Amino acid sequence: MSEESAPHTTAEVVESWTVPAGATQARLIRSNILVAIEQGYDDPQLVADLAVGPLVMALGKLELAVGNLEAELAEARGRIQELERKVADRDSRS
Repeated sequence: MSEESAPHTTAEVVESWTVPAGATQARLIRSNILVAIEQGYDDPQLVADLAVGPLVMALGKLELAVGNLEAELAEARGRIQELERKVADRDSRS
């Protein structure tokens, strides 16, 4: 990154964070941090602290979602194995 394009202020750093389209929570976190900076809370350590709380909450949600998906995947594998056994039984009778 060149010196000219590098962010110089705390707000510029936060604005430079790439947030994917559709990532509404991440966009909201970034927006709230920018509002805090505009209100004078522009210390980089404070900005980091403001970002960590919502990130921890988001990580918790992701962990729960992944756990649920893993459970659903295990159930689906069990159903697939059961169907495969039934098909094999049916084919062996034919």
